[in-house]
Amino acid sequence: MAGSLLHRTVGARKVKRKLLLIVLAAFVGTTSLLVAAVQDGWDVPEDAKVVQSPFAADDEVIAEGATLYQRNCRMCHGESGKGDGPATARIKPAPPDITTAEAQDRMSDGEMFYKITVGKRPMREFESKLSEDERWNVVHFLRTLRAG
Repeated sequence: MAGSLLHRTVGARKVKRKLLLIVLAAFVGTTSLLVAAVQDGWDVPEDAKVVQSPFAADDEVIAEGATLYQRNCRMCHGESGKGDGPATARIKPAPPDITTAEAQDRMSDGEMFYKITVGKRPMREFESKLSEDERWNVVHFLRTLRAG
């Protein structure tokens, strides 16, 4: 009888330990997913985040940015930046909706410029395709897409 009680106590400890490990693993996994979601998986250097456009956004700059966006970004990011372009079905992960206040507020102009410049799979880099001024034009245009 004492052996049976000891066996149940040891068994209960093993079950508790396994449950604790499962809960801990779930917590770590969920936390990791949340952090990744917040950061969009991008590792933007701090010095890139504070870079500012060398020129102001005016109608001409925004129009040029819109043309460049339609030519280079629309297929994936969609006509209005919602991440619903015609190529989206083939892209993993799908492009984000860059029109939301959350997306717009989360990224500085320098961060947007960095992402356009260096890219990250599946998004190509545009440093070799667009000039620095053209990339800034796209950033200025993207700011006009903010919803609400």
